[in-house]
Amino acid sequence: MAHPVVNYKNAPSYKLAKLFTGILKSYIPLPNVYNILNSVQLMKDLSEIPFVPELKLASLDISNMYSNIPTDDLINVIDTLCKKHSLENTLIREHVTVTNIIITQNYFSFKGKTYL
Repeated sequence: MAHPVVNYKNAPSYKLAKLFTGILKSYIPLPNVYNILNSVQLMKDLSEIPFVPELKLASLDISNMYSNIPTDDLINVIDTLCKKHSLENTLIREHVTVTNIIITQNYFSFKGKTYL
């Protein structure tokens, strides 16, 4: 089944999410060992892995993936990571509040219709 690729840069929380990602990374550094930026990086990373017959590669299709993220779990993960990195309670509450705003203000327009 084909799904439209939608540019959500005009969604109300897009700029907030982009800004908050940088802020969150500065407080809670996470290794990007399982993430890729683009296909060029993927090819470079794959070329550096020695091939063995038992090697497996899994690729997750991004289509519909974000709509299935359990948002309650996301809030709990951010809260737990903030506590693990010894952030002050006020800062933890602010991070959780901003995350809630971003994930609940996730709507966009496509072909004249607004979707949540």
